[in-house]
Amino acid sequence: MTWFVVPLPLWWLLGLANLGWFLVAVPMGAALLARRRIRWPPASGWWLLFCLWLVLSTLMLGEEPAGTLDESAVSRIVPVAFRFAEYGAATVVLVWSYTVVGTGPGSRERLVRMVRLLGLLLVWTVLGGVLGALAPQFEVTSLVERLLPAGLVGTAYVSALVHPAAAQIQDVIGTGNGRPAAPFPYTNSWGNALGLLLPWVVAAASLARTRARRVGWLVLVPLSVVPAVLSLNRGLWLALGLAAAILLLDLLRRGHLWASMTAIAVGVVALLALLATPLGDVAGARQESTAPSDGIRGWSVSRAIEVAETSPVLGYGGTRAQEGSLDSIAVGKSSSCHNCGNLPIGTNGQLWFVLVGQGFVGGVLYIGFHVALLRRFWRDRSVIGTCGAVTAALSLFFALVYDRTGPTGCIELLALGVCAAALGAQRPHEHDPAATSSPALERT
Repeated sequence: MTWFVVPLPLWWLLGLANLGWFLVAVPMGAALLARRRIRWPPASGWWLLFCLWLVLSTLMLGEEPAGTLDESAVSRIVPVAFRFAEYGAATVVLVWSYTVVGTGPGSRERLVRMVRLLGLLLVWTVLGGVLGALAPQFEVTSLVERLLPAGLVGTAYVSALVHPAAAQIQDVIGTGNGRPAAPFPYTNSWGNALGLLLPWVVAAASLARTRARRVGWLVLVPLSVVPAVLSLNRGLWLALGLAAAILLLDLLRRGHLWASMTAIAVGVVALLALLATPLGDVAGARQESTAPSDGIRGWSVSRAIEVAETSPVLGYGGTRAQEGSLDSIAVGKSSSCHNCGNLPIGTNGQLWFVLVGQGFVGGVLYIGFHVALLRRFWRDRSVIGTCGAVTAALSLFFALVYDRTGPTGCIELLALGVCAAALGAQRPHEHDPAATSSPALERT
């Protein structure tokens, strides 16, 4: 993790920042297999059942719900296999962060290091956002991009993973503005990662040994505001509001009334200051705009529910493409119009994607895993517990608006696994001699 996270900008320029999570999962898996005993995180039963449902749902790959494009099951194997690889890498990251990082001699040092690495991931995310805001046209051809076959790189999703670009250029509010994306493939992935990582700056600051380092970590919060606003990412804006509300509730339940009032006052002043700058105009224009994506998102969600109702138990093993376009069944992709029609169903949020792929049963298992962790983390009164609760809550919210990619799925389960490991280290089990207490994390 250190070799991957510390030089992440270099891996990004080489085209490995996103594919690198698959590579990192290999030595993680080897480390797990080398152990006599693998410790499963809390609520892992929900997740393992969900993974089982992923496998069972492939039985439905050859089925076609009404109104979708008629394709063979064989043509769907590659994208489904890639999705399996994403889930598999995220699962390995989750179990590794709980088993290898959180147990045995030196677990305290490893946990502290992992919290700081999560903070460093936030540093690169914020700086990538700043790059996207200042130089939205910046892009390079990566080494991986040059080495891969042209036909593979020509696929939009693969190209996004291996082609380093500072921003996505999209005409959302009529200005053709660049929306920060680096070092992730999409602006939505960048916003997803920023939301998941931002709570961990509090944990990293609490572990800082000097005031200067503590201030350095906390500076990331205001620094992230500019790219967050310029991303025009309303899902991220709502998520940050949700995170602020959870943190405020946490202060209140701890009895920190003055701290709560101070936080509210600071938030109001910051909001008024934001509205008084050009950033306020950008946010206002985004709220007033009627981008085509709004209608597509609403259609995709309702269509995903309709499709799931036709196969509520197993789903269809993966997404399906709508026959024709939103306006006409006769308008679809062709050699002269690659972007016409045949929109994928359920790709505007991980939950909707799961409903199409694994049915309502898979959706319940996916949500159940996050809810179980949220309840467990919320009962803990430490800063680490609060960070975990915010991460789990935001993961649930992001499932409504963002489709998981390899990097964001791994970051999410890494953060949840680290939090579970830290809380487990604070309460060592008597029957587990390998479990050690974590004084530094207890102080947080």
